[in-house]
Formats: sequence, C-alpha cells, structure tokens
Amino acid sequence: MNKKDIVFYALILILVALFVWQWISGNYLANQMSSMRGYNVQMQSLSGIGPLKSAHLHADVKVYINGEAIDFSQQKYQLQNNFIHFEDGVGDVVHTHATGLAVGHMFKSVGIDFNSNCIVIDNQSYCNDNKNKLKFYANGRLSNEFDNYVIHDLDKLLISYGSENDQEVKQQLDSVTNLAQDYSNKEEMELE
Repeated sequence: MNKKDIVFYALILILVALFVWQWISGNYLANQMSSMRGYNVQMQSLSGIGPLKSAHLHADVKVYINGEAIDFSQQKYQLQNNFIHFEDGVGDVVHTHATGLAVGHMFKSVGIDFNSNCIVIDNQSYCNDNKNKLKFYANGRLSNEFDNYVIHDLDKLLISYGSENDQEVKQQLDSVTNLAQDYSNKEEMELE
C-alpha cells in the first residue's frame, strides 16, 4: 500500500467517525429536546400557565403606594418577559401572551414581590400594619385574590397601599385607564 492509499483510507475513516459522532450526538440532542418539551408540558400543567401565544390579553393596571402612582412606563419595567409585560412605553396596560397568568406573575416579571400582606418594590417593603393596608381591586370590586387573581382581557386592576379613605380610593379607581380596549380593538382590526 502506498502513501496515497493510506491517506485516502485515513480520510475515509475520519469521515465515517465524524458521521457516526454526528448521528449519535444528533440523536442525543433530539432525545434531550424531547425530554425538555415533556418537562415544559408538565410544568405548564402544574402551574396552570398555558404555552406562549396561547392567549393575547390586555388589562389596565394602576398601582399606588402611599398615594403615589408607580410609573410602569419606565424602561426597567418594559418588555421584561415574553409571557407578560408592559410595552410601547405605556405603563398602564399589561399584555399577556399565555393563558392562566395572574397578577403575581405580572409583578414577578418586573422584579416586584406581591401578596396579600406586602408589596416589595426596589427592596422597599410596604406591608399591612395598624395604619396602612394593601388593597386589591379587580374591575372596581375589592378582591382578596391579590397575587392569585388570573388576568382576563380588559380587566381594570388597582393595587393600593396606604391609609386612604373611601374618597381617595374612589379617585384611584377612577384613574385606572381604558387603554386596554384600544389595544384589543387595534389587534382585532389588524386580524381583519
């Protein structure tokens, strides 16, 4: 056997080895991807959250801390999560892109902790005490669901912390916008 034949057979052997390696690693990756899809389905069924793009809903949101509105139009709150977010520099409308998303998910998506006792913004805790109370309103009605409230299309949500009287709470409720309707109408027109 001459040198050319040895080089030729060596190249063939290398190509066969590369092909086998590619086939084995391709199957391995395909199996891993299949496992990941299965895990995602299991996680979604346990969490109650549907897959991305299983919904496209809009809700008007306002949050007050001691009478001051939180400005969700700030960049740090915009488009932080594909499933639920504020966008277009608008801080009054939350967009949801999956079924089953709750108010708690909205807050987690922008780095805020929220439950029936406290809201924590920028490492500052605002918790129920003898003077101040955390209140949650869905569509003008006081609700005890807080972070567990599942967001529906065109909801009007108010979260308020402080010692507001009934008149002040009414003013806060009245400040919740109707912009979600505009987003829903815009998208309906785009689909036609």
